[in-house]
Amino acid sequence: MLSGRKMFKFYFFGHDYEYEARNALRVFDLNIDYEIMHGSFDGRSLSVLSYLEEGEIISAKAQLYNDCELLYESCISENDIVLEKYSLKKLKKTLVIKTIHNVLKSYYKVYPDYGILTGVRVVKILITAKKYSKSNEEINKILRDTYEVKEEKIKLLWDILNIEEKYIDENINKKNYNLYIGIPFCPSKCSYCSFTSYVNCTDKKIFTYLDTLIYEIEKTIELAKKKELNLHTIYIGGGTPSVLNEEQIETIFNAIKKYYDLSQVKEITFEAGRPDTINSEKLICLKNNFVNRISINPQTMNDNTLLSIGRKHLGFEVVEKYLLAREIGFQTINMDIILGLPGEDESDVKNTIEIIAGLNPENITVHSLAYKKHSELTRESAKLFKDYELIKKMHHVIKEVCEVKCYKPYYMYRQKNIKGNSENIGYTKKDRECIYNIVMIEELETILGCGLGASSKIMTGENKHETVRNFKSLEEYSKRIDEIINKKQTLLGG
Repeated sequence: MLSGRKMFKFYFFGHDYEYEARNALRVFDLNIDYEIMHGSFDGRSLSVLSYLEEGEIISAKAQLYNDCELLYESCISENDIVLEKYSLKKLKKTLVIKTIHNVLKSYYKVYPDYGILTGVRVVKILITAKKYSKSNEEINKILRDTYEVKEEKIKLLWDILNIEEKYIDENINKKNYNLYIGIPFCPSKCSYCSFTSYVNCTDKKIFTYLDTLIYEIEKTIELAKKKELNLHTIYIGGGTPSVLNEEQIETIFNAIKKYYDLSQVKEITFEAGRPDTINSEKLICLKNNFVNRISINPQTMNDNTLLSIGRKHLGFEVVEKYLLAREIGFQTINMDIILGLPGEDESDVKNTIEIIAGLNPENITVHSLAYKKHSELTRESAKLFKDYELIKKMHHVIKEVCEVKCYKPYYMYRQKNIKGNSENIGYTKKDRECIYNIVMIEELETILGCGLGASSKIMTGENKHETVRNFKSLEEYSKRIDEIINKKQTLLGG
């Protein structure tokens, strides 16, 4: 807990939506604490009283008090909103969230671009609404009136769906699976990162991990083939997979090649994220194994920022390794950048995006910084900044440059505690979008994850997924790997 923070008290009547109330508060303030009160309102401190009434018409009310003074009130009934898909549970939660959001919006004088939405998958609202035969006008009304999304973001969502739609076909999607392989090793730990990763590991430790990983990959592929699922894409992420040497990389691909001709896999992505881990031998190894998409991720081209966030390379090395990858023949390269890094403003972002877009990669992925619970940045920050206006300016700079360079947004997702209550957006050149990113983020197809901390999302019915989460400690992952495989087998019906 950060010291010196204010406190909000929440009183719930007729519901217990603590999780939703907390997320609504975090849209506006990352520094304030909250407490759930039981019993009657005591008339002290900042308080939100939230009511859900289930009579003939379901309605919700929220009141925001400072001590005994009523500052703001919001009342909404089920007649005031339309959902993309009717669900009584979702209706009740939406009414409660909307009223709490409205009184907090009035108190903070902040009007978030995505309105009351706090979830990851915003485009999925459009996909679901279209599935339930809602017209475009009805969908816009849902976004605008129910969820209070701003017009600029509504247009962004439609622009993304226009690209994603060619990958939405239930008859095909349900027959596919996508293989994710996690490599939890890094050359150093970035200050903003909370992913499970180990730094400067010995080859012995890495090979021990790979033994378990290969076992999981082979058993997982066997389950998928028994289910007669088609392998659509492969994504090797991390961590930093490019910390592996060529022998270790070959070990992974050899396991997959027992079952598949890699030249026939539609898309194989390898995150070669850190330029200080890339050399020509590794790139040739990837090319020989039919990797057709790699990521080289600068995050920023500001050398001072790179050093301050724990990266062990400079901007010029990013350019060098990008050009090396082109020379070796990679035709699809993604580059990640992060908006809102400590000490940066829109001029730093302009410098970064102009250099990156000038290199002309096929994909550029733009993240807004999110304060992760277990990251060094969050732990060491005296105050967590939303930076609404700064992040808006940064995204505007990105959009301007990307439009000039003929990039279009093709997928997006959001995170908790994200700066500016904003989003992460993937931009692409025409017809060069990453298929894995789309089918994964929109939950269109089964994802089978292998490796430490990996997640599988297995389609078990229409619009229904079940998740299997792998263990996050090396010891547990190794000792209990058969538990993970058995869970996958149960969900796949093997």
